[in-house]
Amino acid sequence: MKLEMKIKDAISPPRAGEIKIHNASTKRPLMRSVAVMNKHSHLRRRRRGLTVAGAVLFSCVLFSMSQTGQPPKPVEIDILVMHPGLNRSEATEWILFQSSDEQGFPVEYYLDVPSVICGDSQCDIITVRLFWDPLGNVVRYSFPEGGTLTKRGHKQFTDADHSKLLQILQDRESSMKNVAATDVVSPAEAQTGDEIDGASGATLLSDKSAIVPGAVYTCYNLWHWANSDIQETILSISEDKMTNEQLLQYLASERQERMAFAIEQLTERGAGDAATTQAVFELALQGNVELASRGLEYFESRGADTYYVAIEKLFAQSAEKQRVLYLSSLNATDLEAPAGFYDRLSTSLSSLESYYEVHLLLNLMNARNPSSAAVASNTLPLLESKSFLIGRKAYNFLMEEELAPEQTARLDAFQQKNADRL
Repeated sequence: MKLEMKIKDAISPPRAGEIKIHNASTKRPLMRSVAVMNKHSHLRRRRRGLTVAGAVLFSCVLFSMSQTGQPPKPVEIDILVMHPGLNRSEATEWILFQSSDEQGFPVEYYLDVPSVICGDSQCDIITVRLFWDPLGNVVRYSFPEGGTLTKRGHKQFTDADHSKLLQILQDRESSMKNVAATDVVSPAEAQTGDEIDGASGATLLSDKSAIVPGAVYTCYNLWHWANSDIQETILSISEDKMTNEQLLQYLASERQERMAFAIEQLTERGAGDAATTQAVFELALQGNVELASRGLEYFESRGADTYYVAIEKLFAQSAEKQRVLYLSSLNATDLEAPAGFYDRLSTSLSSLESYYEVHLLLNLMNARNPSSAAVASNTLPLLESKSFLIGRKAYNFLMEEELAPEQTARLDAFQQKNADRL
């Protein structure tokens, strides 16, 4: 079955920032707002001067796994592009390809572009195939029609030049983004790298990490193809195409960006099955603070029961930075805690080693669980802490609590011992 989605058949043209998808079987255009495109702002990039002009012309074939186990043919995605080096007022049409594995899992995207945009016959122009991963990161390039890149004097790129160019293309914050094509120089001059016009262009040439010497315009041209709103288009398509099972594979990928993307997608989709919940828990437990933070967002989206069970287990097994994160989350959440939660959490007071953790936890008890006999009892041992700051924090906290006579005696003893420091 073939599902055709073509902008040419649409009733009305798309507005900027929209993708119009047309289903040939229903002839009904489906609009996706720019707000959807911007769901993952932490993965998005600011515009680099290359614009996907609001429309994706999609010819998509739905594949089933072949009997031979071979991956399906790449899907063609027609996109309208404005490149700063093309010097055209209107976008031009290009074909982006999406490759998938046997299960239909997006593996990569690629686009064939000219190595350099040249207005005369002095440039050696070949076709360069740029490859992105499903999150829009440039991963490699090749030459589907043969040949190789050249620089000043028609010298071929060395292996070192190719390695450097790939590093340049993968640098999304390159100084390339602030340089206009007219500031670089004319294509022929830029290809040699002998001269350069404009202050920003001069800055570019002086930044040796941003160029391959002798191939300035090639670097400029390919960087603006590689780092563009095409990346947002790729990410948006991947979001729509990936199943929850495929996102779980991303959770196990050990690649930070993919794991963060998977958690965010699973959160937005409301995936709450046991396998997903356990996978997110393990990632929050074993990952860094960023992944733990995204894990908390997932658990909070699942409701109070899931959130408090997860955070109680995580707090007991995590390091200081993560515990600080969990305490901050507890302070900010609007979810109502189950009975006894904060009393149980206070049992961890004696095992906390940093003043800041104790400070946050006791402040949390004041705000969320005041006048608790269990919390007061669990705070008393802190009066014997080797850290005077922790002991003083416990003392000030207990001064506001109703204590048993023997507890008051311990508080008085601390006051007498440290009278000159309180």
